Amino acid sequence: MVILAAILGAISITSGFIMDYYWFGSVGYLQVFMINIRYQLALLFIGWGITTICLLLILRTVRKSFSEEISGFGETFFKIISVFIGFGIGWWFKGAYLPVLKFLNQASWGVTDPVFNQDISFYVFTLPFLRTILTFIAVVSGIVLVLSFLTYGIGRSQYEARKEEMDISSEGSFWRVSQFLKSWPVRGSIITLTIVGAIFTLLGRYSHLWKFYPGASVPTGASYMAVNYLIPYTWVRVFGVLLFGYLIFHIFSNADKIRESIEFEDFGALRREAIIFVVIILIFLIIPGGVFGAINTLNVQPNEPGIQQPYIERCIDMTNQAYNLQNITETVYPTPENDLTSEEAWRSPTVRNARIVDYRPVKQTYQEKQRLRTYYEFHDVDVDRYSTGEEKQLVVISGREMSKLGGGWQNQHLYYTHGYGAVVSPASRTAPDGSPILEIRDIPPTDWGDISIKDEPRIYFGERTNSYAIVKANGLDEFDYPKGENNVSYRYEYDSGISIGNAWKKLVSWFYTGDFNILVSNYVGQDSKLLLHRNIHDRVAKIAPFLRFDPNGHLFITNNRLTYLLNGITQTERYPYSYSDGEAPGYLSDSVKAFVKANTGEVEFYITEEGDPMVETFSNIYPGLFKDGDDLPTGYREHLIYPQSLFNVQMKIFRRYHMKNYVPFYQREDIWTLAEEKYHGVSKRVEPYNILLDVTDRPGFEPNSEEFTLVQPFTPEDKRNMIAWLGVGQDPGNYGKIIAIKFPKGELFRGPMQVEAITDQDTEISQQFSLWEGAGSKVLRGNLLVLPVEDDILYIEPLYLSAETVAYPQLKRIVVVYRDTAVMENSLRNSVAMVLGEEITPGPTPGDNMAPPELVQVVQRYIELREEYQRLYNRGEYAAAGEIQEQIADLVENMRRLLGS
Repeated sequence: MVILAAILGAISITSGFIMDYYWFGSVGYLQVFMINIRYQLALLFIGWGITTICLLLILRTVRKSFSEEISGFGETFFKIISVFIGFGIGWWFKGAYLPVLKFLNQASWGVTDPVFNQDISFYVFTLPFLRTILTFIAVVSGIVLVLSFLTYGIGRSQYEARKEEMDISSEGSFWRVSQFLKSWPVRGSIITLTIVGAIFTLLGRYSHLWKFYPGASVPTGASYMAVNYLIPYTWVRVFGVLLFGYLIFHIFSNADKIRESIEFEDFGALRREAIIFVVIILIFLIIPGGVFGAINTLNVQPNEPGIQQPYIERCIDMTNQAYNLQNITETVYPTPENDLTSEEAWRSPTVRNARIVDYRPVKQTYQEKQRLRTYYEFHDVDVDRYSTGEEKQLVVISGREMSKLGGGWQNQHLYYTHGYGAVVSPASRTAPDGSPILEIRDIPPTDWGDISIKDEPRIYFGERTNSYAIVKANGLDEFDYPKGENNVSYRYEYDSGISIGNAWKKLVSWFYTGDFNILVSNYVGQDSKLLLHRNIHDRVAKIAPFLRFDPNGHLFITNNRLTYLLNGITQTERYPYSYSDGEAPGYLSDSVKAFVKANTGEVEFYITEEGDPMVETFSNIYPGLFKDGDDLPTGYREHLIYPQSLFNVQMKIFRRYHMKNYVPFYQREDIWTLAEEKYHGVSKRVEPYNILLDVTDRPGFEPNSEEFTLVQPFTPEDKRNMIAWLGVGQDPGNYGKIIAIKFPKGELFRGPMQVEAITDQDTEISQQFSLWEGAGSKVLRGNLLVLPVEDDILYIEPLYLSAETVAYPQLKRIVVVYRDTAVMENSLRNSVAMVLGEEITPGPTPGDNMAPPELVQVVQRYIELREEYQRLYNRGEYAAAGEIQEQIADLVENMRRLLGS
């Protein structure tokens, strides 16, 4: 039993490692796992061996200090403790495998810093490696020193106790404290720690390059004072560290003399020690705090910003390089000479495809109309573009994921294993009642022209799929989708997952998942497969944890199947003179795209940013992990999106770093701020949003009349007028290119909040708002869109009503603002036409029922009878179903009569 328990315990401890080995093999990235494991094991044994050897070498000194009186048990115990401590240090040291791998496989940056003239790869790859090695040496030396003192202290206390019991007055051969302080473990540790401390101090001079103070007039740490005084002074600090180490060494080596001088108050004999101590205080406290403080106050600050010019300019240039902002094409928006016409506006794909279907309220609509069963859920709504016919158009899309919780082990892991299908709606038009048009909907899903997911609509891997699943169960098919009173079954047809047909893998799976059922259930058969890490975010992070993935997983349709895109961003700290804060480490690059197939979980990584030294280094470390961007399939390339989290960081930085002249930068005189809007009645920052932008004649872009563009408007700090508008291209040919449209400072271009005020001040619109709210409805303002059109600006804002009788917001009006005029109409086309002076015939309002009341009643009765007929037919009550069918035929004739056909 003891042996069996030991075996099971060993399997339990190693189950994570074993299952990772199987899982990486099942997804085709076993080489990534093995490279990591090889280096982790190497560092584990190196750390373990070196630490254990150093500690065991103490044993000789310990034995001598105890007058060779250490017991066999004490010696054995010391050896065991040494081995365990060594293993602990090795376990910690193996976590440094990635800095070691990056150092050994580093790619050159090709850019040097202006202070030390070092390639940036030195700071990103070499310096962390050196710090890791030095930290390891310092930790081992510290443990040797502490364990030596601890062991000697315990032995000394026991020896003193025996002396008192046996009334022994002499020390015998037991080492005195002063003698022990001269031993090699103590002296060697002090020397090692002193040298390591000196090297750390010397390397610390580089840290000025990436010290950063985001809100300061001179935000970089490598400013005039640092470059001219603090960095050269590092050598003095190194001397101070060596001097401090020498002082400790000297005190330990002359402990008896120093103790006697103190006891006899012969302080003159301690003159050397006192002088060294004063020098150390002078080096580390007086000069940095007093002398350098005076220089900064009397010479530097009075001569700013001129004295700081080169350092501010370095900060601007290096920050823009590090965040890929140096190639932004900036243009000044022309002042419109003529009024925009309705024909010009509607000719623009930007206006025709204005996203009036807001992705936030549409999620509620999908949940209400297309959830279909309680065990389905729409986690997220993505904005994309698809070509339907001759024109590209914006759409919103959301996957119907499985969210079944509880109901027993079989239900959760074997039966309800996957979601089914997606819902797709055009973003620029709605149904007559104001709800989104469900072009792809229902189960099984409908087609939308050439866009189809009928070939493979199943979602085994998604953003809400957090539990494992067992497919190809023995004698049990999976639930596929509901159909009337029955359910359609399905058996997984792909080879994904870990085979768990034998007893060994069942045993390991039990320990890994904690589910004993896997081991004993008859449903787990020879062909059964275990699907792990089904959450797409966890899945890609498991394979490539060194990438920073955008939190939004983008679902799209290609080749009649559902696929997720996750943006992999490379990042690093220690980029000289670059902006850094909690969200921005110092360097970010949109370099990798990860694609996960929703049905099989197959993961592919593509490099989309050539020349990024970080991704080149990772490619050197993990050959075969990344595929070349030139091999990216067309179906993937057409649905690339720019990572919004990266765009947010870039926009936050660019709001100040668009200033290239050091004087306004220092004075902070032209800082922008992210524009605000009223969204659902609350003032908040305008989120970046997608539009189809006509960039045919737009500098910085290749010609494209329908460029899928992520945009962000800006206003001056503490003001409401619009100062700039930035957009990043996302279609092939323009992907990642950023343009900045700056509005002339001497003219008024209204910001979103000023446009909101124009809307509120319109008497007809405000009266309608009051009527709706007085009737118990809540007016919800959607995303306010700022659209450049023909060298002019249109503002478009959808309005939703949320009423107690409707479980989801419905689009009721579209507000369009042009200059000082606001118009609210029932359609985008009408609003645009009216605000630009075109006379129109009012049409039906979204949500208003235009059918005759009698026809409405007949249709409602028809729907009720159809549902009743389906229920009776599914239960096998064919006679009763036949009677219902006769009533339905009568209703059809009645509807034809009412329609006049």
